[in-house]
Amino acid sequence: MSASATQNQWFNRVFDQIRSVEGVEDGEEKDGRRSLRISFNGAVRTVHASLGAVDYRAQKNQFRQIRKTLTELGIREGQTFVAPSRARRALTPDMLAAREKQKRDFEAWQDIWQALRKAENALDAEYELAQMRDYY
Repeated sequence: MSASATQNQWFNRVFDQIRSVEGVEDGEEKDGRRSLRISFNGAVRTVHASLGAVDYRAQKNQFRQIRKTLTELGIREGQTFVAPSRARRALTPDMLAAREKQKRDFEAWQDIWQALRKAENALDAEYELAQMRDYY
C-alpha cells in the first residue's frame, strides 16, 4: 500500500465517522472538494476537504481544520459524559431514552476525536518513515 493510499484510508475513515453522526450533512463542491456541514448546539460550521491531497502538509492541515472546527463548536477532546442531576421524580421511559441518545451522541464525538488523533499519528509516522528512506 502506497503512502498516499494509507493517507486517504485514514482520511476516509475519519470523514465517514464524522458523516455518520446526527447533525452532519455531507456535500460535494463544484471543484471536487468534499464538505461537511456540522451543526451542534445551535452553531453551524462547514469543513472543506480534498481527498486528493496526498501532500503531508495538506493532509495535516485538513486534520487541523477539522479539529479547529470541532473545538469552535464546543466539542472538546477528552471529556467524560456527565448526565444532568437526577430529579426527585422518577424518570419516564422517554426521558431515559433521551439521556441514552445524548450519551451516545457525546461518545460518538469523542470517538471522532480519537480517530483524528490516530490518523494524525499514522500520518506523522508515515512521513518520518519516508524521510528516513530518503536519507538512507
